[in-house]
Amino acid sequence: MGLSIDFLPDRLNREPVVFRGLTTTELFAALSIGLVVGALLGSFPAITLGIWALIPSGAVGGGALLVLTGGRYMARLKRGRPDTWLYRSIDAWFSRHGLGSDELVQRSAVWSVRRRAL
Repeated sequence: MGLSIDFLPDRLNREPVVFRGLTTTELFAALSIGLVVGALLGSFPAITLGIWALIPSGAVGGGALLVLTGGRYMARLKRGRPDTWLYRSIDAWFSRHGLGSDELVQRSAVWSVRRRAL
């Protein structure tokens, strides 16, 4: 009697979604970008008003805002696309702007199959 597997899971090697459609890598990237942008935006009123607590407050607010709103936006962007789509599109953007490696092949062309009726 042979052993047969009726179901093979296809999502074993995927990174799990942790919060609002973001994986852990995307969550920490969004959080760190939000922290930096929030700290920069909080530094301007902190310098003018002399209230230095606005810098970490702006950082926490920016991080929370980007994770909450960015998660919903990223979930909409990634819906129906392959797992590596986000990382490949970021690589493609950097490559188009001369910041990435030249190993990524990008070609925009129309493909056609030339068939003739017999």
